[in-house]
Amino acid sequence: MIKVAHISTGLETGGAEVQLMRLLSAFDKNKFELMLIGLDRDTYLGDRIRELGIPVHALNIKKQPRSIAKAYALLKAFNPDVIHGTMYEGGVVGSVLRRFLPKKPPVIWTVHEGLENYRKESLRKQLQLRLWGLMSSLPEVMMYVSHLNCEQHLSWGFNNKKALVIPNGVDTQRFYPNRKARSKTRKELGIPAKSFVVGITARFHPVKNHLGFIHSAALLSKSHPDAHFIMVGTNIDADNKTLTALISEYGLQNNIHLLGNREDIPDIVNAYDIAALTSFGEAFPLTLGEAMASSVPCVATNVGDNEFIIKETGRVVPVDDNEAMAAAWQELLEMDKNKFKQLGDNALERVLRKFALSQQVMQHEGLYTTLYQQHHDRQAYPEQVS
Repeated sequence: MIKVAHISTGLETGGAEVQLMRLLSAFDKNKFELMLIGLDRDTYLGDRIRELGIPVHALNIKKQPRSIAKAYALLKAFNPDVIHGTMYEGGVVGSVLRRFLPKKPPVIWTVHEGLENYRKESLRKQLQLRLWGLMSSLPEVMMYVSHLNCEQHLSWGFNNKKALVIPNGVDTQRFYPNRKARSKTRKELGIPAKSFVVGITARFHPVKNHLGFIHSAALLSKSHPDAHFIMVGTNIDADNKTLTALISEYGLQNNIHLLGNREDIPDIVNAYDIAALTSFGEAFPLTLGEAMASSVPCVATNVGDNEFIIKETGRVVPVDDNEAMAAAWQELLEMDKNKFKQLGDNALERVLRKFALSQQVMQHEGLYTTLYQQHHDRQAYPEQVS
């Protein structure tokens, strides 16, 4: 059995963390023994992973820097064959600590971040990214979730000689067309069955541009006042004064539904007619694939791999162009019903063919096995391995 230690920068409910949970749940437990170290605070996501029978250790290193010693102790006790770091800090910690471990195991470092707007970040964060770039030659594999974010990291000094791109995979056992869920969710929210619904699934963060989504909703509402809009994600709720103030300004309180962080995302996505993503930057946003797997056409800004993901099954519009976003929504709303349905059917077919979680799991398991075997051979037969 191959022992794989995962190290994640955090255990929040962002796309990278949720996708890690889905991968951990899908790996073959007869072939791989798993453990997870989270460098930030514990969360309910950690509890979800523990329910899978996988040990989870949340170290909260930012508030307790000395707990890096605990990370080393945990790794030494587990004695992994492979270390897989997720996001910058997870990869850095794995790369540094592995040299002190008995097996000195190979390290994979997965980077999820898109860098379209990173030069707007603080100088401290930019210098930190440069430092991560200097350390990027340490792991055996630099894994990226999109071709674009792989290319973007080159200009920040990342060493991509050992780069590998494995796109995020959609759990098509959870996300699929479900008319019953569509009706149930709309009924719970008080949305008429025939109303046109545009939804966005994203945690509250400036890069996700939720304000742009609301501006676009206001534009569409001028010509289609019966349209409804669903916003779901961490901190997307009535306590978010930034959102509620803008919604009130446009008088859209009865049309925009703020759902906060939810566990029934597959049901909610099925209530959408269109899934929108208004982000200023992305890498490989899983929410697009999840909507497409539910036969929901997507309209997204032209960032990250969005255009590659959507192709002809939806629309891609310029970044920070609320008019273009609203116009794309209106085009699909007014489209011939059969043509609109065909968009959804094509979206589902594309996900099943290109972006299924089962494919991502198979690629990861194959990589773990290859790295384990290569490392084992180098240790057992050093004179025969160059």
